[in-house]
Amino acid sequence: MKLGVKIFAVFVTIILGITFLYNPPPVIDKSQIKATALIDYPSKFNYRQTMNDCGPFNTAAVVRALKKEEIDPQVFAEEIGWRLPNGYTLPWGLEEQLEENGIVIEKPNLKSLSDEERILFLQQQLSQGKPVIILGDLSETNSFKHYVTVFGFDALKDEFYIYDSLHDKNPGLEGMTKDDNAELPGNRTFSSKGLLVFWRDGGMYGMYKWYAIVASFSDV
Repeated sequence: MKLGVKIFAVFVTIILGITFLYNPPPVIDKSQIKATALIDYPSKFNYRQTMNDCGPFNTAAVVRALKKEEIDPQVFAEEIGWRLPNGYTLPWGLEEQLEENGIVIEKPNLKSLSDEERILFLQQQLSQGKPVIILGDLSETNSFKHYVTVFGFDALKDEFYIYDSLHDKNPGLEGMTKDDNAELPGNRTFSSKGLLVFWRDGGMYGMYKWYAIVASFSDV
């Protein structure tokens, strides 16, 4: 990517981030929150990403889960737009790809919420059958941005069930991750605290803090 294109991408990210900040925060309705909510995402879909492809691998996961269709994540990786020179995908790339595949998205402003409210927000969306892609950081130095998808939770156990396309390799299945969740959706389990730690360090260029894409689909 040429320097001018890179500068333009950064400029657009800043503008979109500023716009995002002026969205009103979501309303938390505890009456809509179940004790447990699970969106079907079995082990056979735990594909392991290729380099810097967490964005399209997660959009593919969401489309796969909501539309009940087999989706090739590598095709999504080839088609997604809004890539930076280092290979990272800007949030707009995920948003566009989901919408192009018939998924309705919401981009809530969660920055002003408390940690407790953010957890309740996730539980509320999952209780309605809506998976949520979030942007966090996997490193201790806050330098490894990464998208994961939340597919379920159990409030009594304080567990969230995650698809992480960069989870450890499955030694018995090439191109797949290991599965820590057995019959539960996704391949990893986070506590509320662990999820917040990951999510808190997300963002790009000072923007997209507490970023989330809420996804839904109706074939009616």
